[in-house]
Parts: sequence; structure tokens; C-alpha cells
Amino acid sequence: MQMWTGLELPKIKILERLKFKSFKIGASIAFGFLLLSFTADKKPVTIYLIGDSTMADYSNNYEPGKDYMKTRYPVTGWGQVFQEFFKKDSLGYFHDLFRTDSVIVDDRARGGRSTRTFFQEGRWRKVYESLRPGDIVMMQFGHNDAAENKPERYVDTTGYKEFLRLFVSQSREKGAFPIILTPVARNYPWKEGVLEDIHGMYDLAPREVALEMKVPLIDLNMRSRAFFTKKGKEYVSEHYFMNLPAGVYEAYPKGQNDNTHFQPDGARAVAQQVFEGLKVLALDSLKPSPYTIQTTSEKLKKYYPDVTPTGLPDKLKTDLKKDIIYRVGDGTDKKADIFLPNKGRKPHPAVLLVHGGGWISGSKDNMEILAYDLARAGYVAMNVSYTLSDEKPYPAALNDLHAALTYLRNHAEEFNVDPDRVAVLGASAGAQLASLSGVTGTGNSKVQAIINIDGIVSFVSPEAEEGRYAAKWLGGYKSENLEIWKAASPLEYVSENTPPILFVNSAQPRFHAGRDAMINELKNRGIYSEVHTIPDSPHSFWLVNPWYEPTITYITDFLKNVFDE
Repeated sequence: MQMWTGLELPKIKILERLKFKSFKIGASIAFGFLLLSFTADKKPVTIYLIGDSTMADYSNNYEPGKDYMKTRYPVTGWGQVFQEFFKKDSLGYFHDLFRTDSVIVDDRARGGRSTRTFFQEGRWRKVYESLRPGDIVMMQFGHNDAAENKPERYVDTTGYKEFLRLFVSQSREKGAFPIILTPVARNYPWKEGVLEDIHGMYDLAPREVALEMKVPLIDLNMRSRAFFTKKGKEYVSEHYFMNLPAGVYEAYPKGQNDNTHFQPDGARAVAQQVFEGLKVLALDSLKPSPYTIQTTSEKLKKYYPDVTPTGLPDKLKTDLKKDIIYRVGDGTDKKADIFLPNKGRKPHPAVLLVHGGGWISGSKDNMEILAYDLARAGYVAMNVSYTLSDEKPYPAALNDLHAALTYLRNHAEEFNVDPDRVAVLGASAGAQLASLSGVTGTGNSKVQAIINIDGIVSFVSPEAEEGRYAAKWLGGYKSENLEIWKAASPLEYVSENTPPILFVNSAQPRFHAGRDAMINELKNRGIYSEVHTIPDSPHSFWLVNPWYEPTITYITDFLKNVFDE
């Protein structure tokens, strides 16, 4: 392939490359990423950084023959400290982007460079020639592209976008994966305690290229401005940017007044924001695995050869209202299957059932045998679908469940439901949701009992794990969204109005997070609860025999007790 090192970019050839690549990669990339599977040899993944001085590594022979500590320190580019974030125990965050035991950060950024000069000087060519399939190219420009008063650097936004397109398309040609960053914030202008945007169209341009070419974007301008605003102007000016007193640093005997470049703490703070942005991109790439009764049974057979899948009989002994729309959504209506008892004319107690699947997969089909057996036992069983995390994050699913409970009560006469005896039941992630709806419901969405089958009730308790599926559903990891993780924890809402609760648990402790604390809170308030742990059982035990029968028995016994039947 011909590389271009002159000023003029042949747009036809670039467009031809883009057109070819759009055919070649097509729908196989979602926002620019494929799952990079290095499971066989787990080769290191190299992350190439291309950009300007705010990203550069000044310590790595930046000026040959000169001592960094004497001539440059403390100026530090965020790329200079980016490697330290990729410790072995942090690589699990990126399981859905790449699978490797090590990441190598190769910082090629250089001060004073715009996209144009980085290309013209042959710096991009050296990166291009080094790229291997599976490598990552992170590009952050804009500061120097926008420098109209420095014509040796300046490039208008049309050219800026054209060079970004070139870096993207040629990265993809080598099997590498490009990521575009908006330019990092400068320490001005501040207005009423808020750091505002200085980049204007040079912030918009990379967004447009990312959208046009379906490239992952880390909005570093927004992230850094929000973070600096939280810290405050005085703090970031003194500790993060290169505002230095005289007589402290050998390289700056007269001090320095620089609100663009970073001291070490500022560089680490920005690198942390980039790292967090990369974690979010990994969550965007997280895709559901099939979670059905059949797939679960097949997986468990490897360890429990005698398991058999549950399922409905060929001929039902109850009435079934299939795919009833209980909530009209944005293009995706939410549906329920309602199993109705055949016996008795008096209004029946009701149970809302919520399937599991890590908030991202599964379906109401997984709960139909439970719904059917509850109907045979005399309960109206409403088995619902709800909004999964790849559609919308929390609290969309919770709102669905409150809407389902409201629908059930509004149609109590039609389905012969006793509105004063309604329970919510969930399994795994559905158990967390059922518990959350049970402790937060009001009015027509209020319930009189909760049944939790192996689901956590706290995302923030010491024993809770910070899982990728939870992070996707909650819109980010706990370090960035602690308040949301807390808000989605049923334990936080226990009060005198909390209904009785049944826990049916596996022998796997990680699915019990918050349970014991919740039981203590209920006990202190005189609220009834039960716990049954099925010995030597795996998670998803309720989907297969021999554990299904004790599960349905625990459930019906609890409901009879709570509803005084």
C-alpha cells in the first residue's frame, strides 16, 4: 500500500480505502471493535498513543542526550503514566475487547504536533509500519490543529477530520482498532466554578468522525472538564497544571505559568479518566450469551451428570394468556404471559415473575414452569419480559416491573386477582430486580411479599463483586457511579414497610451479597423472612432437576404462610 508523506492528501485514494474497508469490515464491527481472542498464545496487546504534548512521554529520551529531571521535570504527559494502569488484575475489565496477560503502551505522541504535522513528519508512518492485528491506536489531537496563530501547526477542521479519517482507515487496514479522543481540557475558561469548553469546533470534529466511521470515542474533553470542575479551579491550578513557583524545580528556576500541560498528579488524573473511558468502551462491547433452560442444563451436565432440564407439559392444566402487552415502549412493547388457576371463584393471590440473565440476556421462557406450577397451586402468575441492559440501562427495567404490577392491579377483576395479596419473585439478576421493585413500590406497584432466588440485594456491600454485567446495566463501574450502584441495591430501602421476604439460595456465596445484612435489618423491625440454602447446588439450580422441586416447594410454603391460606 502506498503511504503519503506530503502535504496534499489524495482524497480519492482515501475514499477508496474507506469504501473498501466499509465492505471488508461491514457489520462485523460494532463501534469499531471485535472481540480479540488471544486465548491460544495470549500475545501482548500494544496500545499506540498518537497525539500532542499533553499525551507525550517526556521521560523516554524525549530530547536525546538531555536529562529529563534537569530540563523538563515536572512536566508529564498523561501517556507517560498510562502504562501503570494496566496491571494484571485490571485486565479483566477489558475481557470483551481483548484477552491478554499483558498490555504494552507505546507512546508516540509529540509536543507541538497537529494531525497534519504528525503525518507530514512521517511519525504516523512509523506507527503504521509497527501495527499488528489486534493492536489499539488511541489518537488525541486538536490543541495544535486549532492554533491559527501558528501556521506551521495549524490545520482547519476539514483537514483535521481528513487526517483523523486517514489514521482510522489505515489502522483498520492493519487489523488494529482505532479509538478517537476529544482534546483534553485546558485550565480555562472558568465561569462560576465550572470549567468550560475552549475547543469549540475542534471538539466537535472528532465526534463527527467517530460517528461517521463508527469508531469508539472517549470524550476526554467532557471527562476532564467534569473532573477538574469537581476538584475546583484553585486545586487543579496548583496541583495538576504547570503553574510552578520560582526556585523549586531546576528546569524552571523562574517558575512557570502554564494551564495546558500537566504536573505528574495532573497527568495521572487525566490518564485515569482515559482508563475509565476505555472501561466504558469495553462495556459497550459486552454482548449477551445465550441463557436458556437448555443451555444451562448442558453446561451443568459437565459437573452434575444427572441434571435434567425443566419444562412445561405438552398439555396445560391451567389457562394461559400469552404475550399480553403490559407496557407500550419506544418501539419495543413489554409483554407478559399470564397463567390463570382453574380452581375456585374467589379472587386469587398473584405472583409477578422476573427472569434472570445478568440484566442483559434470558427471557420469560426461563420462568414459565415456575409460573405454571404457581397457577396450579392457586396463584395468578404474571411472567414478564423487561428492558435489558443492551436496550437501556438502570432504572428502565425497574420501571417496567412497577408498570407490570400496576397493570396487574388495574386488571385485577379481569384476571380474578386479590389486589391485597401480590408477591414479586425473581431469579438471579431477576431476583435483584424483584427485590428492588418489592422494596421501592408504592400505590399500585406495592407488593405484600418478595421471593429472591439466588440474587444479590446489595451492589455496595463488602462481599459484593464489581461484575462487568452489573457495570453495563448500571451505566459504568462503581468507581464512577457509586451513587447509582447504591441506588440499585434493595438493602438500602429496607424500612418498616418492607414486606416479608424469602431467600432460596445456591451454595455459591457470591450470589448472596447483602442477604445477611438485609435479614438483620428485617429482624430488627420485626419483619418475617426465611432463608433456604440448597446444599451443593450451582447457580441457576431452579432451572433444572433435581433442584427444581425443593425450590417450588419452598416458594409455595412461604406464600401460604404469608398470605394465611
